[in-house]
Amino acid sequence: MTRILSIVGPECTGKTALARALAEHLGVGYVREYARDYLAGRTGYEPADVEAIARGQMALEADALAADESPVILDTDLLVVRVWWEEKYGPLPDWLRRAFATQAPRHYLLTAPDLPWEPDPLRESHFDRQRLFVVYRATLAA
Repeated sequence: MTRILSIVGPECTGKTALARALAEHLGVGYVREYARDYLAGRTGYEPADVEAIARGQMALEADALAADESPVILDTDLLVVRVWWEEKYGPLPDWLRRAFATQAPRHYLLTAPDLPWEPDPLRESHFDRQRLFVVYRATLAA
């Protein structure tokens, strides 16, 4: 049985609101986006930061899954980190590729860029959301 539902997609497409609402409505666990905590107050990031974010996201997910047997709603996962890394830096580091390939089975909901853009200091793809949606869809299909 797949216990994980991950919400993925381009920036500013309602992932956090949807993940929280689904978790509350269904009465199941919710895992926040680690990158928001990690990058709070920063003005930039480097590859080492994205790797730390991947590790932090994996730890939050593992903690939620270990807590009980109920389903869990993820407000992002390694698929988002994968797309982010490949867009910024090219091929994934080997450890991240292996982590992505061996993560627990899950269902995905892909959010579309059909909501108005809301400025946020951590967002950087205002005019690239439709192209990134296509990238996410192709990554999921692969």
